[in-house]
Amino acid sequence: MNKFAIRTKGLKKTYAHGKEAVKGIDLEVQKGSVYVFLGRNGAGKTTTIRMLLGLLEKSSGDVEILGVDPEKSPELVKSKVGYVSENQKMYDWMTVAETLRFCRSFYKNWDDKLADELLSRFSLPRNPTLKELSRGMYAQVALIIAMCHNPELLILDDPTSGLDSIVRREFMESIAGALAVEERTVFFSTHIVNEVESISDWAGIMRDGELIVSRPVEELKKSHRKIGLVFEGDIPPDISFPEIIRQESAGHELTLTVKDYTDELLLKLSRYAPKSVETIGMSLEDIFISRV
Repeated sequence: MNKFAIRTKGLKKTYAHGKEAVKGIDLEVQKGSVYVFLGRNGAGKTTTIRMLLGLLEKSSGDVEILGVDPEKSPELVKSKVGYVSENQKMYDWMTVAETLRFCRSFYKNWDDKLADELLSRFSLPRNPTLKELSRGMYAQVALIIAMCHNPELLILDDPTSGLDSIVRREFMESIAGALAVEERTVFFSTHIVNEVESISDWAGIMRDGELIVSRPVEELKKSHRKIGLVFEGDIPPDISFPEIIRQESAGHELTLTVKDYTDELLLKLSRYAPKSVETIGMSLEDIFISRV
């Protein structure tokens, strides 16, 4: 039995003018996990997602969504996947209730009870037209539509982009609450990291079209550290190890940001005879910033 909700091998997208937007990535998202897909704007996140959904033709490589090739079986993939895009477009002249009835007609397994529960959970009124809703409420309607046909996989492409901080928090609370309704795989693309750390199991980081990290969040946080060193005299100029990804100095103090942290690295650093050494944990946001 396939244990992956999403799996790609050598997935690449090159546009006609020669720009490589996605550079042959290997991605695996385990079923039942919440995978946060991180990257700065332009890193290749949306291009990747559009290829996963079969909305954009890949240049090369392989894609499987719940064991299905989205280019060969697009309708089957659509029936199994709920999708909320960054700039979700709906018929703004419809009311909330009309929108849900309209979308209901496309899905055999639409769950009216779940729709009612989510409307209540989000405190969404049924009668206003979509154009009368706030941006946060509009995004919540899109999330309800994505969830109410009981998809096995929920893909969220930066749905909080452009929302203010209060609305973003409300939307994230909506997602956390919605996840509690029924276990499913969630693939959440964003560049606003601190808001997704608490609900994420795995994290992948895109940089310039490449997937440079893909690991469980707790494993990432254990493997990345800041190490503060204080020296009696000048900072040694030859401190250089593959684990070090950033160095910052001020006077006699040196702060190293490291990946693949081990006690062996501390032993190597002790040979430079620092007066003191301190290790500091990093949040997922700290790690993201250090890697991109």
